[in-house]
Amino acid sequence: MKRFYICFLATLLSLSSALMLSAQQVDSTNATKKTDSLTNKEQGLSSLLNGIRQQQINDSLERLKLQNEITNLKAQNSPKKENLQQQLNELDQENNIRNQQVKLKVDSIKKNTSRYAVAPFSDTLFYIYNKLGSSLAKDRASNVVNRIQNLYEDDFVRVDSFKIENNEISSDIVYKDLIITSVTELDAMLEGKHKEEVAAQYLKSIQETITKEKEANSLTKLLIRTGLVILILIIFSILIFLINKLKKYSVQRILSERTERIKDIKIKNYVLVTSLQKTRILINAINMLRWALIILMAFIMLPIIFSVFPFTQSWANNLIGMFTKPLKKAFLAIWDYIPKLITVFVILFIMRYAVQFVKYIFNEIDKGKLEINGFHREFAMPTFTIIRFLLHAFTLVLIFPYLPGSNSDVFKGISVFIGVLFSLGSSSAISNIIAGLVITYMRPFRIGDRITIADKTGVVIEKSPLVTKLRTIKNEEITIPNSSILSGNTVNYTTYSHEGICFQVELTVGYEEPWQRVHELLLRIPARVERVNTTPAPFVLQKKLDDFFVLYELNVYISKSGEIELAKSEIFQHILNDFLAAGIEMSAPHIFTKVDPIPQYKSGLDNN
Repeated sequence: MKRFYICFLATLLSLSSALMLSAQQVDSTNATKKTDSLTNKEQGLSSLLNGIRQQQINDSLERLKLQNEITNLKAQNSPKKENLQQQLNELDQENNIRNQQVKLKVDSIKKNTSRYAVAPFSDTLFYIYNKLGSSLAKDRASNVVNRIQNLYEDDFVRVDSFKIENNEISSDIVYKDLIITSVTELDAMLEGKHKEEVAAQYLKSIQETITKEKEANSLTKLLIRTGLVILILIIFSILIFLINKLKKYSVQRILSERTERIKDIKIKNYVLVTSLQKTRILINAINMLRWALIILMAFIMLPIIFSVFPFTQSWANNLIGMFTKPLKKAFLAIWDYIPKLITVFVILFIMRYAVQFVKYIFNEIDKGKLEINGFHREFAMPTFTIIRFLLHAFTLVLIFPYLPGSNSDVFKGISVFIGVLFSLGSSSAISNIIAGLVITYMRPFRIGDRITIADKTGVVIEKSPLVTKLRTIKNEEITIPNSSILSGNTVNYTTYSHEGICFQVELTVGYEEPWQRVHELLLRIPARVERVNTTPAPFVLQKKLDDFFVLYELNVYISKSGEIELAKSEIFQHILNDFLAAGIEMSAPHIFTKVDPIPQYKSGLDNN
C-alpha cells in the first residue's frame, strides 16, 4: 500500500513539473510573441515619424534655397525674382497644408499607439510613445522611472544642478554624468513642439516632483503625519466606545420596558409575533446597526489614514475603488439592462392579458354559456390548463434572450443541469400527468360519480393532473395515481344510474327445496325494500348446480349507487326471516344439514 502511495505521489509530482514547464514555455513563447509584436509596431511608428520628419527637412531646405536665390538677385523687379517669390509663396502654402495634415496624422498616431507613463511616485510626469535605438518605449519609461527614484534616494542630490544638453539628435536632461532622459525630434513631433521646449518642460516636472517628494517625506512631516494618524485612531476608538455605550443603553431600555410597551403582534386571534420574539428582533437589529456603523466608520477612516502618507495614497484610492467600482459596475449594468427590462415587461403584460382572455372563454364554456359542438363542458378547465402552460412556456422562450447572463456558459450549464434533474426525477410524475390528460378526454368518470377502481369503491371527490381521490362509504379518502387508473379497469355506477343499477344477492339452497318456491320467496322481498326500484322488475337466476346445493342469484335494480350495500343488508335480513319462517335451510358448501327426506324416498327409509 505504501508503495502505491509513493508511486502515486511521484506520478503527481512528475505531472505537476511537466505542467509547470509547459506553462513556462507557453508564457515565454507568449512573451516573446508580445515583445516581437511591440518591436514591429514601434519600428513602424518610428519609420512613419522619420518619414514625416524627412519631409519637413526637405521642405525647409527647398525654402532656404529659394530665399538664397532671391537674395542673390540684384534687380529689384526682375521677372525671375517674381517667379522665385511666387514659388516661395506656393511652397509656404503647401507647407501649411502639409503641417495641418501632419498634425492630424500625429494625433491619430497618439490615439492608436500604446503610451507608457513615467510615474516614479504617485503622479505621472509625461508619456513615452516611441523607441530610442534598441530600447522600446516601455523600457525607456521604466529606465527613466528608475533613474528618478535613484536620484530621489540620494540625500546629496541638488535638483538645481539638472541641466539640458542639446545636440543634433536629441536634447538630453543630465545630472553630472547621468543622462536622466532624452528628447528626440520624434518625441517633440508627437508633442507638437520643438525638442528644446519639450526637454525644458520635462526638466521642470522632474525637478518639482523630486523636491515635492523630499519635502513630503522629511522627518518633521513624518512626525506630523504619525501624530495625525494617532489622532484619527483615538477619534475612531472614542466613536466605537460611544456606539457600544449607546447599544448597551438601548438593549437595557428594551429589556426593562418589554412587559409594558412591547406587545404581541396579533391578526385577530392569531399571535403572529410574540413580545419575546419582538424583543429579540429589536436587539438583533440594534447589533446589526452597531456593526454597520463600525464598518462604515472604518471604511471612512482607512482611506483617510492611507492618504496621510505619500507612499500609501495609492492604497486609499484602491480601497475606495474596491467598493465604488463594483457599485458603479452594478449601476451601469442595471442602467444598460433597462431597455431589455422594458421589453420583458411588455411581453409579460401582453401574455398576462392573453391568458386572462383564454380563461374567460373557457369559463364561459364551463358555465354552459358558450357551447361548441363536440366539446364537452368538463373539457373546458383541463384544456385551459394545457393552453395556459403552453402560453407560459412560450413567454419564457420569448423573454429568455433578454434575461441577464442568458448568453453566459454558466447560465446555460445550470439550465441544462436543472433540465436533466427534472427529466430524471419526474418521469413518474410526467406519466401521471399524461394519464390525467387522457382520462380527462376519455371521460370515464366525473366529480361526484361512484366508481370502482381495482378493488377500491367510492365517490370521486377530486381530479388533479397527478392523482384521483375517492371517498368510500366509510368516509375513507383513497388516493389513486392516474397512471394506475389508465392501466386498469374502471367501473362507473353513476353513468346509467337513472335507468337503474343492477346488483346481485347470492344464496345457496339444497336440492330438497323446489326452485319455484325459492323464486317466489326471493321475488317477494324487493317490494318491501324502499331503496330499490320496482322497475325494471327483479329476477332470479340459478347460477350453479353444485354437489350439495343450488346457487341462486337475486338481481335487483337501484337508482342510488351509494345505497347498494345498505340495500343488500336489508335484502339479507328479509331472506333470513322469510326462509326461516318457511322452514327452508340455506346450505353451505360441504356441510351436511339434517332435513326432512324427500316424500318419494320416505317409505324406503322406513322399511329399512
